[in-house]
Amino acid sequence: MKDNSNEKEIMFTTIRSDSADQKIELINKLSQENLDDNLISPLANLLSDDDKGVRNAVTMFINANRNPKFPQFIVPFVGFHDISVRNLAGEILISLGPLSIEALTEYNHENNDDNIKFVVDILGMIGDPSAAIYTMNILSTAENDNVILACIETLGDLKYEGAIEILMLFYDRNELYKPTIVEALGKIGSKSSLSFLTEKFESEDEVTKYSILESFGNIGDIDTYFYLLELVINVSGPLILPLITSISVLKEKYGLDIPYDNRMKSLLMYTMAEGTHTHKKIAFNLVDDFNDKDILCSSLKLLGDDYELDEMIKSKIFRNPEFLFTEISRVIHLDQPNMRHVLNLFLQIINYCNEYQIELNNSAFEIRNIVHSVSGLLSHSDEEVRRASMEILFNLDVTSALLFTDTMVNDENSWNRIRLIELVENINDPSVENIVRKFADDEDEMVRDRASFVLNSRINQLSTNTN
Repeated sequence: MKDNSNEKEIMFTTIRSDSADQKIELINKLSQENLDDNLISPLANLLSDDDKGVRNAVTMFINANRNPKFPQFIVPFVGFHDISVRNLAGEILISLGPLSIEALTEYNHENNDDNIKFVVDILGMIGDPSAAIYTMNILSTAENDNVILACIETLGDLKYEGAIEILMLFYDRNELYKPTIVEALGKIGSKSSLSFLTEKFESEDEVTKYSILESFGNIGDIDTYFYLLELVINVSGPLILPLITSISVLKEKYGLDIPYDNRMKSLLMYTMAEGTHTHKKIAFNLVDDFNDKDILCSSLKLLGDDYELDEMIKSKIFRNPEFLFTEISRVIHLDQPNMRHVLNLFLQIINYCNEYQIELNNSAFEIRNIVHSVSGLLSHSDEEVRRASMEILFNLDVTSALLFTDTMVNDENSWNRIRLIELVENINDPSVENIVRKFADDEDEMVRDRASFVLNSRINQLSTNTN
C-alpha cells in the first residue's frame, strides 16, 4: 500500500462508514496489498459489523492474511454480548492457531467464568502444548464446574503429561468430572494412567465405564487386550460398543487374534445393529475372516446407509457368492427397508458369477425358491425393487422370468417398462413379440418408441433370415 496520508484517511473513513458495499470493496482491495498496521484494529472491529457480508469478508481476509497482530484485537470479542460474533471470533482464533496463544493467555477475562471457559476451549481446539501451564493455573484456582471440565478436556487435547497426577487427584472430587478425566487420561496416555483406569473400572457407573473402555484402546497394552477379552463374558448393552472398539484397536496394534465363539458373535451382532456407522465398520472388520451366516445376514440390513460399509460388505459377499444364493429367499421374506440395496447386490453377484463362469452348488430347488421369492416383489411399492426383481429373474432363469411378464408389463413406472423391453428384445422365444406388442399403444411416448424399434428390428431380422 502506498504511504499516502490522503489514501489512509479515505480507508479509515470507509471502514467507519455505514456502507457495507464500500467496506467489502475496501477489504477485497486490501487482500491484494501489504497491510498497514494501523488498519489491523479497525478491521478486527468489523467482526461485529451489522452486515453479515462485511463480517464474512473480514473473516476471510484475516484468515488469509494471518498477521500475528490480529489476535490481540480479536480476543476481546470472547466477552462480546452477541453469541454469533463471539463464536465467529473463536473460529478465527482457532484458525490462526499458535498465533492466538499469547493473546488468549494474556486476555483479561475479568474472572468471568463464561469467558474463561471459552478461552480454555479455544486453547484446547488449537492444541498447542504451550498453553498447558496456563490451563493448569486456571484449573488450580477454578471453582466453577464448567470451567474445571473445560480445563480437564483441554489438558487432554494438549496431551500434557504433567497434568496426569493432578487429573488423578480431581478424579474422586466430583462424579461429574470422571468421564472427562478418563477421556483426557486416554488422550495423554501413560502406564500410570492405564494402571489407574484399570483399577477404577470395576467400581464405576456405566457412564464412566464407557469412557474407560474407550480409553483402553488408546493407552492399552497386550495385557489390556486379554483383560478386555475376559470382559466379553459380562459386558452388555451400550458398553459393548467401546469394548469392541478397543478390542479392535489393540488387535490391530499388536497383531493379535480374536477368539470367535457364540458370546463374541453375540457382541458383534449387537454392535452391527446398535452402533454408529464407525462401530458397525469396526465390528464387520473383526468378522472379516469368518463365514458366519447370521453375521452376514445381519450385514445385509446395513446396506445403503454408509458407502464405506457397503463396500466392506460387498467385498465379503463377493468372496462368498454362494452364501447369498442360499440366503436371499430368507432375506426377501424379512422385507427389509433396504430391499432395493440387497437386490442390487444380489444382481451384481449373479452377473459376476455369469461373467467369470463361477460354478455354484445351488440345486434346482434352491433356484426355484429364489424365483418364487423374487417374483413376489414384482408388485412391490418401490419401483427400484420392481426393476431389480425383473433384472434378477431374467439373469437367473429366462424361462421362469417369461412366466411373470404379465405382471411386469403393467408396471406403473415407464422406465421399468422400457427396461422390460430391453430385457426381452434379444430373447429367442415366440412369446417375446406378444410381450413387446403390448407396449405399442403405451401411454408413454418413449415406451411406444422403444417397442416400435424392437418390433421393427425383429421383423427385419426375420426377413433377413428368410432370404
